[in-house]
Amino acid sequence: MAQRDVWEAHDPYHLAPRLRHTPVYLSSGDGRAGALDPEDVQPDPEIPGLEDPAQPFPEDVISPTEALMGEESHMVADRLRRQGTPLTTHFYRGTHDPLYWERELRRSLPLLLRSLGKAPVPWSGRPQAWKGTPTA
Repeated sequence: MAQRDVWEAHDPYHLAPRLRHTPVYLSSGDGRAGALDPEDVQPDPEIPGLEDPAQPFPEDVISPTEALMGEESHMVADRLRRQGTPLTTHFYRGTHDPLYWERELRRSLPLLLRSLGKAPVPWSGRPQAWKGTPTA
């Protein structure tokens, strides 16, 4: 891989020893339709590099992007646990969709604010439909 040293310098898996005393929140879906997906959710469009005709995912995975991120997040979580990092995880059934991103930001916000010495802001509710154009 080109620029492997740059990638590893920013990869939490490789930075695990340096995160030993840093609270970390990791979350990811498993690529299957979940609670926040509409009934008519469509599979991800083709993703470059995932054209393997052997289909590397179970049949009910409709978001290979999220399935891969889920696998990677589990590997990072395992490594952080071995390092003794204060770790909070939330692995769930769901796809790569902004509704999940908003929910997970709200779930992680208390941990983030405590780390910054701020009090969490109360919130209750369900993530709203995405109204913008995703950039990632």
